[in-house]
Amino acid sequence: MSPRVKRLIPWVLTLSIVGFLFLTTDIEAVGDALARADWGRLVAAMAGVTLAAYLVDSLTLVALFRRFVTKIGVLEVLRIKGVSYFLNAINYTLAMGGMAWVIHKKHDIRFLETFSSFFWLFFVDIIALSTLITLGLALGPDAIGDSQAVARIPYIVLVIWAIVIGALVYWNAGFDFFILGRLRSWRVFDTFRRAHLKDYPSMVLMRAGFIMVYVVMHWSILPAFGVHIDLGHMLLYAPLIAFVQVIPATISGLGAVQGVMVALFTPHVPPEAGGSAAILAYSTVIGPLMMVMRLVIGYVFVHAVAKDLVPSKEEIEREIAEAEAE
Repeated sequence: MSPRVKRLIPWVLTLSIVGFLFLTTDIEAVGDALARADWGRLVAAMAGVTLAAYLVDSLTLVALFRRFVTKIGVLEVLRIKGVSYFLNAINYTLAMGGMAWVIHKKHDIRFLETFSSFFWLFFVDIIALSTLITLGLALGPDAIGDSQAVARIPYIVLVIWAIVIGALVYWNAGFDFFILGRLRSWRVFDTFRRAHLKDYPSMVLMRAGFIMVYVVMHWSILPAFGVHIDLGHMLLYAPLIAFVQVIPATISGLGAVQGVMVALFTPHVPPEAGGSAAILAYSTVIGPLMMVMRLVIGYVFVHAVAKDLVPSKEEIEREIAEAEAE
């Protein structure tokens, strides 16, 4: 498959899902839901959540870099993370590559060494998300609903846990699982080789705290659209949504995230709030609103990061391609 076709796939998926959602939803009802929304609460809560997520995420990165990359200051990470939001508007992987590039340039550290730490952090995110989803299922097993797709969630979680446990055994017990031993020689997995089991609990706890910011976000902002969902249910829903968002199948999760929200949240919408139209209105608004607020944060710090340290999209994609080829 040519690189051009690969780049088009996320756009095609995004447009297809978004198009399907809007074609199968009453657009007038979506407009009514937007008109009825409490915009003061929406904007204020979103600003608080965006800032909290930025700070918690940055502090986690400080711990990650100091353990696996280099000694780095909190202010420097705040700047780098802020500027990365410009790339995060495209996708999560590109933002990681951008941060790795800046650290590579500023500290003369191999790009792959830093990118590997992000790759490991992504694995930790999977563990944290799986932990919260499992906890949500334990606290409210009725939350998954009756639809066939949603009812498969417990089985999907079991498969994810099997993969996670297998990966931990592979990297920490030296079990090769037949032909997988060669992965240990790939530089992109450098942090996996260096990480010990004792590194996981604290980092998983920090990433779970980061995800909890989004649990609070949905719980606090949905009432602006007349929808109230208790924290027990949201403890299951928000990690599922975050899981979909970090998978780079669509542009910044657009489309896929809206689809999951509609499936999970609609059963909780009272008739007077507009049904699935209210959720589509909510899910369509919060993404661009958070992106704008993130870009404001990025703009504050963009001048603090030297101009020659900010790579082009092509440079980052080339580095990521080389990392994937290792």
